[in-house]
This record gives sequence, structure tokens and C-alpha cells, in this order.
Amino acid sequence: MSSSSSTDDKTNEPLYSSRLIKNYVEYIRHHYPKIDMASFLNDAWMTVYELEDEGHWFTQWQVDRFHKVLEEKTGRTDIAREVGRFMATSNAPGQALRQYVVGFLSPSAAFWLLEKFAVHISKATTIKTNRLSSNKMEVISIPKPGVHEKPYQCENRMGILEAIAKLFTNKYAEIEHTTCIHKGHDLCRYVVTWEKAPLHMWRRVRYYLISFGLMACAALYFFLPSLVSAAAVFFFTALIVGIVFYSESLENNELIKTIQNQKDTAEHILNQIDIRYNDSLLIKEVGQVTSSLLDIDRLLKKIVDIMEKRLDFDRGGIWLVNQERTRLIYSIGYGYDEKIEDILQSSHFHLDNPFSMGVAVQAFKKQKPYLINDVSEISNSLSQRSQQFVKQMGTKSFICLPIVYEGESIGMLFVDNLKSKRPLRQSDISLLTGITSQIAISISNAMSYKKLVESKEREKNLRKLFEKYVPAPVIKRYVNSGDVDLFKGEMAAITAFFLDIRGFTASLERLAPEKALTFLNSYFDECSVIISKEGGHINKYTGDGFLAIFGAPELLEKHVSLAFNSACKIFQMSRHFILGDRPMAIGIGLHTGNAILGNLGSKTKMEYTAIGDTVNIAARLQELTKDFHECPIIMSRDVWIGLSNHPLRKGIKNLGVRKIRGKTGRFEAFGFHPMKGHVTSLADHDSGFVPLDKVKGV
Repeated sequence: MSSSSSTDDKTNEPLYSSRLIKNYVEYIRHHYPKIDMASFLNDAWMTVYELEDEGHWFTQWQVDRFHKVLEEKTGRTDIAREVGRFMATSNAPGQALRQYVVGFLSPSAAFWLLEKFAVHISKATTIKTNRLSSNKMEVISIPKPGVHEKPYQCENRMGILEAIAKLFTNKYAEIEHTTCIHKGHDLCRYVVTWEKAPLHMWRRVRYYLISFGLMACAALYFFLPSLVSAAAVFFFTALIVGIVFYSESLENNELIKTIQNQKDTAEHILNQIDIRYNDSLLIKEVGQVTSSLLDIDRLLKKIVDIMEKRLDFDRGGIWLVNQERTRLIYSIGYGYDEKIEDILQSSHFHLDNPFSMGVAVQAFKKQKPYLINDVSEISNSLSQRSQQFVKQMGTKSFICLPIVYEGESIGMLFVDNLKSKRPLRQSDISLLTGITSQIAISISNAMSYKKLVESKEREKNLRKLFEKYVPAPVIKRYVNSGDVDLFKGEMAAITAFFLDIRGFTASLERLAPEKALTFLNSYFDECSVIISKEGGHINKYTGDGFLAIFGAPELLEKHVSLAFNSACKIFQMSRHFILGDRPMAIGIGLHTGNAILGNLGSKTKMEYTAIGDTVNIAARLQELTKDFHECPIIMSRDVWIGLSNHPLRKGIKNLGVRKIRGKTGRFEAFGFHPMKGHVTSLADHDSGFVPLDKVKGV
């Protein structure tokens, strides 16, 4: 397969339009109605609103996963070709196919159009067509560098080619496929042959009959009596006129269908143009407002006015967190009547309840958008208070997005519909995410401006400290105290957390440098979110790993438990990253004790760090995870003792006394595997965990 020779692997790049996958979904609903589509898509790492968005694209990894689940659910290995054929009858993506294809009067023209249309449904291959005869066409598919197509995709393509012919002749085309990338060739070649359509057959009959009739009439004129000759001429004339009228009727019907399809296509395109234009105006106007106003109340009033004018939602509102970060309080909105306004003003979303399962609270804490097309589908998962609130609001479908600035949630944007309109899509989330980002930046700018105006002296201290590389907790402490002695050390009780990615060095051989950095940055960003939420901070990076500290510079009463919680959550999150075609493996070492903390370096370059045996032992315990594969988390006895009241402590097992590198003594080690320790129970009690919803890859 020629595509595999490229070092630029595109397995995790968006290559396939949601319209292709939607055709599969329509097929499943039609032939396998008992399959739970929500569960099916979840197994394939896809969502309904991504499918509804015609502009959304899926990766090779996702479509491979989708097809694997499809075969498991249906028990059929030949289903890809049948799905391709289904495009001729499908009411969703098949409709798009008819709009583009049936607008032409012949299959030849339709197959020629396929070369132009293919780029809108797949970025994985280049399609070329060549007409061989009036009812035969050559179609060539050339994989793009880095693309690794599977055999089922070749079968699906043949099904689509067969379906195109059926749109004209009501019969599938015949396919000759002797050249295939899966047989070692550089490309796939398909020779498509179809039966001629009735319209073209009757046209030919008409032409032949007219010619034959004229010659017959001329010949009969000389050999038959004039009366018989006249009767023959009348008969042939009537026959020709009848055939002409019939063929013209067929042609007119085809033209009517063509015009209707072209009309539908034009309306669809014009609607998309209007939507895109309106969206661009929305972003432009919000950008102009956010760049010109520093008063929060005026800023939010302008934004909701623009939302009401430009968004296709019945209502919308903005909630902001209070100063104590215990409540989400309604700030401003549009589309709400007086009664609903009173409800919103008096109802707050409680953030200080760790067991709250409300969508708004979960969106705020997890920093994750939620899209619900039918509120009734989630009613059972809501508390009685939330159900009552939704009932009072009268909401049918909604989108809830967090307003996040620099990793911290500061509010929430909510839009909803009172009546079921078009299905909500991924593009709606993308558009609204752009708005919330601008709102977050503007609110932060307004708050920062206000603080800077109130305190000139604090601004000077901040500027001095920002010139150095100092962790955020240290900056906060120095700003509050005014102490700028950067080289003052201190002794503190901490828990050291060492992490290392398994097999990353070997995987570097298959990754371009920028891909490797993108992968690490994306992963470390997720780790940083988890660690920060547990009160720790990443102190330094060690290439494909890092050192994190819990308990300093800000004192944490339960730093041992917080470090262990972070280790469990990071292990769960890491499984969503694909490295070497499988979930990524890591090793984590934990040790607690006293350490010296302070800024180490020179006046021009320094870093805040911890030194001492506590840090060194944690690093050595991490190395032990290479020998104990069943225990990705290994801790010291001191950590084990510190977890005496932890709900997962019973899942920790004693690994015995071990010799560790660089130490003369022996240490008692304890191992833990989150999957075997029922860490899901921990996640249920801690809504601050931010899981990945799908693999994006690098």
C-alpha cells in the first residue's frame, strides 16, 4: 500500500465528512432499528451533534473504530458495500448525493461530477475519472501521503459507485476492480458499467424509427397503390409522433426532476451562505464590543443584544461566578419573559455542593460544553430541583458552555429553544465557544484594568515578578506580602509526584518533531488541569515526564490524598491518548516528607523547585513501575500511611521491601492500579475531574 510509505501519518487528522458516517447511521436505523444509536456512537467516540454538522470531519482512527463497532453490533463483515449502495435510497446523505448527481441527465456526467464532489466528503484520496464509452467510466482513487485506508473503505466506495448508476437506471452498476492498493498497487481503479437509461433508449428508437419510416414511405410510394401508400405513411407518421411524444414526456419528467433538485441544492447553498454570513457578523460585532468596553455590565448588555439579533435561538443568558466561587448567578439575558426573569434572578446554581449533577454546574466545573437536543432524554439523571427548574423554564433543547479564562471558569453561557427547531450541531458549539472565549477575555481584561487602577504599587511588583520564571502560588504570596527576596529557601512537608510516559522514546522514531511536541503539550496540558484542581503544581518537565509538588508553596492539609487522587485521574485520562496504536501507558511514583523549597539559579535565570530525599525517592519509586507492570502507581510506606482514610486504600497492595537505585537502604513499596481499584467511585465524588470525550490525537 503506497500510502503507508509516507512518514507523515494522518491517522489522527480529520479526513472524512460527517455525511459519510451519517449514511452509515441511516442504514443502521433502517435495517437494525433495535441498535441503541447513542450507545453505538459513544463506543465509536462520536456524538449525534457532530453527525448533524455537515462541516464536521472525523479522523481515520475514529472511522476505523466506528466500522469495528458496526461489525461487532451487526455481525456482518460485508456491510460497508451495502451501506455504499444505500446512498441511492437514503433520505439524509443520499439526498445530498441526489442533489449533486441527479442534476445531470446522464450517468457519465454524474460520474464526472464525482471527481469534483469527492473532495467535499473525503480528504483521504484524490478521485479521477475517465470516460471509456457511453455507458462505461473509469474511476481512479489515489491515497494521499500518510493516509492508511482500510479494505472496508474500498468496498464502501464500490457500493457508492454502484448506487450512482441506480439513481438513473434503477439498477446497480457493474464494477471491475482488478487494481487495488490492498493488493499491493499504488492506486485503486474501478471500471463502472451501467445499463442505459430508458430516456436514452427511447431517444435512439426515435431517431432510428424516423429514418426507417422516411425510407419505407419513399419505397412504398413506388410499389403500392396511392391509397395503401397514404395509409402506410399515416401509420408511420402516427407511430413516430407517438414515440416522439412519449420520449418528450420522459425527457420533460427528467428535466422537472433535475430542476427540482437544482432548486433544492440552490436553496441549501443559499441557506448555508446566510448562516455563514450571519455567523461572521456575530463574531465581528462581538469582537468590536469586547475590544472597546471595559465596563462589565455594559459589555454583557451589548453582547446579549448581538446574540438576540444574530443567533438562531429563542433565548440566551450569561451567568457569572460570585466572588466566593460558591454560586453561579444570573447576570443578563434575552428572550425571557418577566416571570422567567424573576425565576432566574432568585435561582442560583450551587457550586459548593460536591454531589450536584446539574448540567450548568458540571459544565462549569469540568469546563466542558453540553448540548442536549431533547431535555426529556436526560430528565432521569437530574435532581428533583433541576427537573422543577427545567419545567419552569419550558426548555426543549439547549447548549450550555463554560466561560473560561486561563484554565479557570468564571461564568456560563446558556442558549435554548422553547420549540423543537433544527437539530443542534457541533458547529453551534464551535460558534458559541468563540463567543465565550471573547467574553472571558473581555471580563478578565475589565477586572484586571479595575485592579490595576486601584493599585499602582501592586502593578510594579507584578511586573518585577513576571520577569522571572516563578510559579503562580509563589507570585501570589510575594505580591500579597511585598517580600521580593527571591532566593530565600524554606523547609516544608510535601508530597512529590513523578510521572514518566512509557515507550515514548521509541515512538519518537515514527513522529515528526512538531508532532511529538504537540502530543506532549496536549497531554501535559490535561495533566496540569488535573493537578491544579487538586491544589498541586507541575514543578518541572523531564522530557517525557514531569515532577509535581503538593503542599508547597501553599500549605495543603491533605496533600498526600490530593497527590494520590491526581495520580488516579491522570492514569484514567492517559488512556484516552493513543501512542503506538494503543492507549498510552505511564508510571507514577509518590513519596511524602520534608523538602527544601525555593528559587534555584541565577539572577537572570531561575526556577522554583524542591530538593532533597523526598524528591529523589519519588523518582526512584517511579522507576519501579517498569518492573511491576500491574502497578502503574507505586508509593512509599509514608504515602500508604497518609492514605489511611482514603476510600481506595483497600485496593493498594504491598510490593515488599525493595532496593532502589542510589540508596543504600531498602524501602517498602506499595502498588496500585486505578482500573482495579475502582477509581470511578472517586470520580463520582469529585466533579472537578475533566475527562477527555474523544481522542483527538496529534
